[in-house]
Amino acid sequence: MKSDCFYYGTYTPEGFYSLTQKTEFAAQKTFALKSYSDSLKQTLFSSLKTELEKRGYSYTDFRADDRSIGIFSGDASLRVIDGTYENTAYDTEIFLADSIVTKEHKKYLEQREEAVQRAQRFLAACRCINNDMIRLETADMDILKINRYATYLWTSTGGTLKGSVGTEYKRFVTCFTADGVELNMEAFDTYCDRITLICDRTGACSGRIVDRVRRYALSAGYDVISCLCPLNIVRGAEHLIIPELRYGIFVCKYFHKGDFKNCRKVYSSRFLVSSDTQTKNRMDFSIKAYKRLMREVFSSLEIVNLCDEELNRLSAEDFSVSDTREFLENLFSS
Repeated sequence: MKSDCFYYGTYTPEGFYSLTQKTEFAAQKTFALKSYSDSLKQTLFSSLKTELEKRGYSYTDFRADDRSIGIFSGDASLRVIDGTYENTAYDTEIFLADSIVTKEHKKYLEQREEAVQRAQRFLAACRCINNDMIRLETADMDILKINRYATYLWTSTGGTLKGSVGTEYKRFVTCFTADGVELNMEAFDTYCDRITLICDRTGACSGRIVDRVRRYALSAGYDVISCLCPLNIVRGAEHLIIPELRYGIFVCKYFHKGDFKNCRKVYSSRFLVSSDTQTKNRMDFSIKAYKRLMREVFSSLEIVNLCDEELNRLSAEDFSVSDTREFLENLFSS
C-alpha cells in the first residue's frame, strides 16, 4: 500500500487522533521522539527514511498534513513516532531528543494547548450541528432507493465471492489545517480506475451507501481502505477504496470538494423526499453556523502553527552529522 497517499493523524473533537498505534504497525522496536523542536524531529525522520532506503528496507511515512509524525518499517521491525504534545504514545522505549524547558517554552506550550482545546471545542460544535442535519435528512430518506443503489454500485464493480473475508484498513484522505480542510486525492488516483462521486452536504445518504458497499466487499473477500471522517470517526468510512477492484467512492461536501476524470457524479437529493419549509430553513441556518464554526477551527490551528514556530526558534539545535549517525545507530542497535 502506497503510504504517501494518506494521512495518519489529524485534529478531531477528541484531540489529535493518530493511526500510528494500530496493530498493523506493531514493531519489536518502538521509540517516541520527545522534543519541542518540530524542525529537529523532521530532520531526524528524514535521516531515518534515507537510512532505511540505503539498507533496502520498505517503510511507511506517517504523514499529518505537511509533516511526518512517525516512520514504520516492517522489514526493520522498527517504529519511531512523534511523542510530543498530543501525539504522545505509550511506548516502552523513548528516545529523548530535548528535555530543556524554559519559561518561554512553557508560555508557548500553554498558548498552544489553549489553541488546541479551542479548536477541539469548535470541532465538537461542528459535529453536533452535522449530526443534527443528518438526523433531519434521515427522516426524509428513501431507504429502499438507497439500498438498491448501493447494491447496484457493488454489482457494477464486478466483485465476486472469494470464499473468505476481507481486511479493512483505516486511513485519512482529509485533515484539518490552518489553511482549511486539506485533501490528498492521490489515493484515489493511485488505486481507482472508476470512482463514484457522491455530492452530499450532510453525509446522511452517502454514509449508508458507503457502509453498505463496504460490507458487500468485505464479506465477498476483498480488502478495503476505509477513509475516516476526522469530524466523526466513530461513524466509520466516509470515503471508500477497494484496491483489487480499482474502484472508489468519494463523498463531496462543503470543505472537501473533489473531481476526477473517470468519475460518475451522483447527488444525494435523488434519495430524499421533499422537506417542509421549516426543515429547509433549519438546514440552511445549520449550514451557515457550521461554516462559521469551522472557520474558527482554522484560525485556532493557525495559532497552533505560530506557537510551533516559536518553539522551533527557542529549541533550535545544530544537529551535526555525527549526532544524526549516533541517533540512527541507537535505533538499529537496540
